[in-house]
Amino acid sequence: MEDNKNNVFTEIEINASSDKVWNVLTDWNNLKEWSSSFIGISTEKMTKGERFVSYFKNPITGGILELEHVCTEYEEGIKFGWSGDIIGKVTDLHIYSIVPTQNGTTLFKQEDGLHGKYSKLLNFLAEHHMMSMYKKFNLELKERVELLYPRTKK
Repeated sequence: MEDNKNNVFTEIEINASSDKVWNVLTDWNNLKEWSSSFIGISTEKMTKGERFVSYFKNPITGGILELEHVCTEYEEGIKFGWSGDIIGKVTDLHIYSIVPTQNGTTLFKQEDGLHGKYSKLLNFLAEHHMMSMYKKFNLELKERVELLYPRTKK
């Protein structure tokens, strides 16, 4: 991402292999079973350059938000990302990535930023809320993966 001062970063270590984390994260039809925010996308498999709709639970109304995006990055088992206009000329650029560790766990990372006119102000106003939502999503992903793929302690 071009302006790191305008981005939000979160990460969490998940006690599972990267392929297990990827499988849960990209099982679009079952996101709604464990995620309280991100509940699906309108395509079976993301492809770089593809347009699609993502579905999120609206935290205010309880309804569903439908946001149009373009897949900006896709590397199977490693990362995916999207971009889309959210308010006027402000564009959202969101990347999810999976990083295997030497001890067999996985770092799940999210990077998001708003870019364009007034984006610094919007990012400043929304940063706390975005950080809170992403940390919650990270924890929900961790809990789901570790529930589906439990490991015994050594």
